[in-house]
Amino acid sequence: MEKSIAKKNIIVYDFDRTIYGGETGINFSTFYLKKYPLKSILFLIKYSKDLLFYLLKIINLTTLKERYFEFLETHSKEEIEKLVADFWETKKNKIYSWTKDELKKNKKECEMVIVSSASPLFLIEKFLLSLGYDKVFGTNFVNDNKETFIAKIDGENNKGDEKVKKLNEWAKQNDFEYEITEFYSDSLADKPLYDISKKTYWIKNGVKLDGMPPRKTLFDKLFWK
Repeated sequence: MEKSIAKKNIIVYDFDRTIYGGETGINFSTFYLKKYPLKSILFLIKYSKDLLFYLLKIINLTTLKERYFEFLETHSKEEIEKLVADFWETKKNKIYSWTKDELKKNKKECEMVIVSSASPLFLIEKFLLSLGYDKVFGTNFVNDNKETFIAKIDGENNKGDEKVKKLNEWAKQNDFEYEITEFYSDSLADKPLYDISKKTYWIKNGVKLDGMPPRKTLFDKLFWK
């Protein structure tokens, strides 16, 4: 007799410019710059070369993103956790106000509310769980369970098709199938998730609209292709 597989209705959000009115990685580095100005300026001079190499297609986005977080390699795990917690204390006011009531409504309509973001998991996971989201996916770094930070992505950058792949792997590991009843994002970089969702929302300048973005933004074209 075949074992029946449970099916869950889930609601999925992007994070940057969808729940949060900013770009986490950029905002975090600015926060870090204020704490460690000299160290940060020296790093940014070096990183400007990496950005040029990316625009010239000498290095790919994954390498660019890894090098972007090299400044954390001199910090212990405890120091990084403290930096991240302090960062969100200064930025929690940038969470769009409508998302609080929306999350309450979501919880009544589905079994799990999930965030899937290209931002590093170590920057967003604890904060989002504390807001009440049930599961968080982000770009994993190899240091996630180690004492020393290593600026190396574990697997793939969590964008585009990778977001669907992560959801599929997670569902398979936990022995269930899923249906995305609602999906929220600001960007056509998330078209793979838009395409498999029953109801879709486009977040434009912090406002929730029905449907998908009509075109790619300049940011999409530069970094998500």
